[in-house]
Amino acid sequence: HARPSYYALLYFTSTESFAFLSSANIHSLAGFFFAAIVAVAAALLMGSMSSKQDKTPAQWPPASDADLPRATFAMGCFWGPQLVFERVPGVVTTAVGYTGGKVENPSYEAVCSGSTGHTEAVEMTYKPSEVTYEQLVAKFYENHDASTLNRQKGDVGTQYRSGIYYRTDEEKQIAEAAKAKVPGAVTEIKPLDHFWPAEDYHQRYLWEKGGRMGRPQSAAKSCNDPIRCYG
Repeated sequence: HARPSYYALLYFTSTESFAFLSSANIHSLAGFFFAAIVAVAAALLMGSMSSKQDKTPAQWPPASDADLPRATFAMGCFWGPQLVFERVPGVVTTAVGYTGGKVENPSYEAVCSGSTGHTEAVEMTYKPSEVTYEQLVAKFYENHDASTLNRQKGDVGTQYRSGIYYRTDEEKQIAEAAKAKVPGAVTEIKPLDHFWPAEDYHQRYLWEKGGRMGRPQSAAKSCNDPIRCYG
């Protein structure tokens, strides 16, 4: 997936320029070029706005969650998975970020280039008395296609690979047992090296920021509404 600002740019320029053409009922070549100029101007404006996005990595984990265990999964574009786990009762806080790569504190652009080796991942803190690691792993497999290598639906690249990143031998055993029950699963199961929080504009993207279309989705616990992956 591309940055939110890029898709907003495409949506804005295409809809506005064609709406202009339709409303003005333009039939002349001169009118068409004028509409094109309007679209280009809008693109430049949106590009300027996107450069001002907050690219500061989110603070993670919250100090209030310091004593809680964490779980880390990769299952394609991280916006949807964050909302999946945010809805799970017992999950306290979630964050999206990058793991499994060879560069410290990578940027979103670098990860998307495929050159850093990172996955897009979601990490969460949770209360074991309310939800177990085994249940989180089950939720992981229920919400993506673990049989496609380096791909989830239309998103293709090593950053979209399926992965479980464990912290203890017990978590490793749980992950491997769950994988064995999924036909054709290609999920990588590795010890967590480091989780780098993604830029702030990616955090809680589908419910607080409304996704690409500005339509917030519910993050209420136990909500079963279908998740629109890009908003």
